[in-house]
Formats: sequence, structure tokens, C-alpha cells
Amino acid sequence: MKKYLKLILLVGIIVSLVSGCTTESNNPTESMDQSQSKENGKQEQELEKVVISEMRGESWLPVYVAEMLGYFEDEGLETEFVVYKDGPIAFQGMHAGDSQFCMLSTEPVLRAFDEGLESTIILPTVRSKQYMFATNSEITSMEELKGKAIFGGMPGSAPYSFVASALEEAGLTVNDVEWINMEYGAALAALEQGTISAAYFDGIYINKLEEINANILINTMDPEQHKAIYGTEFYESQMVTVTKKFAEENPETVQKFVNAVMKAIQWQTEHTEKEIAEVVSPMFEGKDMVEIISILKDSLTTDGNYSKEGYEAIETFCLEQGIIEKPIGYENVIDMTYVNSAKETLNMQ
Repeated sequence: MKKYLKLILLVGIIVSLVSGCTTESNNPTESMDQSQSKENGKQEQELEKVVISEMRGESWLPVYVAEMLGYFEDEGLETEFVVYKDGPIAFQGMHAGDSQFCMLSTEPVLRAFDEGLESTIILPTVRSKQYMFATNSEITSMEELKGKAIFGGMPGSAPYSFVASALEEAGLTVNDVEWINMEYGAALAALEQGTISAAYFDGIYINKLEEINANILINTMDPEQHKAIYGTEFYESQMVTVTKKFAEENPETVQKFVNAVMKAIQWQTEHTEKEIAEVVSPMFEGKDMVEIISILKDSLTTDGNYSKEGYEAIETFCLEQGIIEKPIGYENVIDMTYVNSAKETLNMQ
């Protein structure tokens, strides 16, 4: 009897094993579906690589917010930021094929366009200019700078053009001063130590300039000064551009990029300076981003619009300074279709 029971149990085990194997091996469709699902998952994770050339400045804050919040990845883009010493150099890198996108000011883009190097501006990150020109405590006017050492960025850059214009208004030329070559971040210490007598500064340095008793001769963050200098409250100088060829051949990639940044613009308008600072601080190590954003926030774009009024002010400035020889025209260099499309998707006003 025991032998029969053992035999029955053994047969049962064998049947179970065979049945289990048969269930797994006799469903090739299910196995293929599982395999296909895994493969699709891998494909969904494959991102399009894009390189962004830049000079790392707070004026392009929405782009950094998009990066840190993962909005580029959400759009299917893998981003790499390459930092250059100045905007025109970053711009040259893009046209050389080292990057697909570039973050800089409009003025050098117009200059290059005038010389045959065509680009398309796809998105501004500011709505107004935030430039300052400051001197040490002993100098109280532009006229006193004749023969003095100053800093204003590299020739062809927006800061250089800004300082050259200020000198011209005071009856001086670019040859009446000694231009010192240095990193933007070194200008404050150089002014305090007396290495230079005056310098261009981004608006975020206003508190630090006051701490060292510098004389701020020009401050475009003051709405009255801004309008007096540029004739308008709008001056969307800082922006993102691509080559005209890249825009024509890769409109979907450009749209993905703009979608991500527009999400960031929407997000940052709904959050506090502290919340924004917590997000972008890893990209600005050692800086008090709460203070910086509180200074900068009013000048940042809230809708991604590059106004015709602002463009005309920039183009007029470039013509007056000899940066370009003839008008280029808003439609030839600005393309707001990507921003408008993103607005519709995000239900932005």
C-alpha cells in the first residue's frame, strides 16, 4: 500500500513539473509581449542629446530651472552645458558645430547676422536690461575716466557695447581708456582693490557695490534710467538662439527645448525666490541665490515673449554704436512660433 501511495505522489509531482514547463513554453506570444515591453521601455528612455553653449549667468535662470526640474528630460532631451568665457565665444562654438543651442545677448547675434552668420532667436529669458556701470569711490563722473583702467567685457560683447556707449555719451572714445581683460566675476575685487577704476556689472551686484562704496553711475534696473537710455521698458537682450540651419532642419528638437523652458518660466512665476534658489543653487555654487533672484526677478520674462518694441530698441542701439551697418528686421532673426506653440500646450496667457 505504501508503495502505491509513493508511486501516486511521484506521478503527481512529475505531472506538475511537466505542466509548469508546458505553461511557460507553450505561450510564445506572452513571452514575446514581455520582451517587446522591455524593449519599448528601453526605447522610451533613449534621449536626444543636445549641447548648450553658455557663459553661466543668472539672466538665463529659466533654462537652469528647466534643467534642474527635469523638464528637458520630460521632453526627451539629454542636455549638456558647456561654459565659455564670454557670450561671443560661446556663440562661435555653436556656429562651429560644438553645440546646438547658445545662451547669450542679442547684440553679438545681430552683429554676426549682419556679417552673414545667420541665427534664429527662439526665446528670451529677460524682459529688460539689468546692466550697471560703477566706479571707485574717488571717481564721480564718466569724464574722469580718461586714461583710467576699466573693465567692460570683450570687444563685440553686449557689456562692451554698453560701456562704449556710456563713454561716448560722456564725450570719450574707447581709445581714451585702458581696457583690462579679466573674468566677469573678478571685476568686483579688482574695483575694490584699485586694479581698475570702473567696470560693467550685472544688476545682481548692486548690494555688493554699495558695500564697497562704489559709485553706480548707470543702473538700468531703475525703470526711469532704463527708459532714458533705451527709450522703452522692454529690452529682451538675454536669450537663447540656434543657427538658422538647425532651426530649419530640426524644428521638433527646438520645440522640445522651448517647451521645457516655458514650463520652467511658468513654474518660477508661481514660486518664491527661496524655492527657486533651492532648485538652481547646485548650478551656482557659493552664491547667495535667494538674494540674487530677489534682485533679478522683476527683470525676468514671465511669458517668453520677445517684443517688437524691445527688438527695435536693441537694433537701434546696435546701429548707433556701429555694431551693425543696416537694419536686420524682427522677422529675420526672431521666431516666436515655438513660444506660442508651447503657450497653447501649457494654457499660458
